[in-house]
Amino acid sequence: MVRAAVRHSWTHPTCLQESLALWWLLGRQGIASELRVGVRKQGSKFEAHAWVEHDRVPLNEPQAMHEHYAAFDSAFASLPAEPR
Repeated sequence: MVRAAVRHSWTHPTCLQESLALWWLLGRQGIASELRVGVRKQGSKFEAHAWVEHDRVPLNEPQAMHEHYAAFDSAFASLPAEPR
């Protein structure tokens, strides 16, 4: 759903915005996931990247971009499952 929304959007959301949306939607469905944030230094530039993992598998990473970033040691906690 998130990828479809991005494709049809007139703006291009950041990886953090996209990952937050996916993380929240999964949590609303009771699917445990983790929002991950990583950093790297490219020359004199500091860069950050965000992605979502389920069972340690990146969900919104078509090209394994996350492998080029040092992820913070702990992921952000999963959202608690909401009662239906």
